[in-house]
Amino acid sequence: MDFFRKTTLLWLALAFIVIGFVSLAAGKLSLGPLFLVGGYCVLLPFFIWRSFRKSVGE
Repeated sequence: MDFFRKTTLLWLALAFIVIGFVSLAAGKLSLGPLFLVGGYCVLLPFFIWRSFRKSVGE
């Protein structure tokens, strides 16, 4: 249970990225990039920061 709790943001980021690519393939050129930016530039870095903040001294 603890593993899924720690990786929730990662799965959410991956879901946003997949939804973004599927939206682009379907021709929704305004919705797809929003999901891609949300996945790559918001959720994924936040997951990485949250996962490794204890190992860098915070």
